[in-house]
Amino acid sequence: MVKRIKNLFECEECNLWYNDQKTAQKCEQWCKAHHSCNLEIIQLSV
Repeated sequence: MVKRIKNLFECEECNLWYNDQKTAQKCEQWCKAHHSCNLEIIQLSV
């Protein structure tokens, strides 16, 4: 479940924050499936 605070969205698996919910959800799905981070996704974190 992606967590929102103000205008930021958190991947609850790796605790990285994103400007949009879609990217945070992609990150969370990747983290759950692979138990790792995807460099292409995490470069979009803030």
